[in-house]
Amino acid sequence: MKTLKDINLSSPESSGRINRSSGFTLTEVMAVVSIISILSLISLTAYADYKTRSKVVEGLGFVAKAKTAVTETYVANGVFPLNNLEAGLNPPESYDYKYFSRLEVGILPVPGSITLTVKDRSLGANNLLQLVPVVVNGELDWQCKPSVLNGISRAKVPAVCRG
Repeated sequence: MKTLKDINLSSPESSGRINRSSGFTLTEVMAVVSIISILSLISLTAYADYKTRSKVVEGLGFVAKAKTAVTETYVANGVFPLNNLEAGLNPPESYDYKYFSRLEVGILPVPGSITLTVKDRSLGANNLLQLVPVVVNGELDWQCKPSVLNGISRAKVPAVCRG
């Protein structure tokens, strides 16, 4: 161990210069932290939209029963049902599940339209998704899209519903 007497003050080691240790400067670290913060903000927003889309997709799977009921009513009677009762479905309020709270057959925008109310706080009042029946050349097809009134944002619906 060296004592003060053993240190040669005229040596280059003790010439008063400060040796820089290898590493990152504060500016470099701050730049990296800023970049990571921006990337995480973008990814969190995208993940929130993904979670909402996955909830909507689960609701679409459940809507299959309603689509079948509306289709059967149309084939049997030649007209679309105007409400859940005519379609042979339970009342709209009885469809209260984890990710959606209401399934309603109605007349807007056309008779036989199925409106699904999605439960998601991030959507606020804009939480409606519709499946609209379209008959082309005698063939019945369904269009999935956000409701005109209080519809879900296009960014938060599955690709099949962006029309």
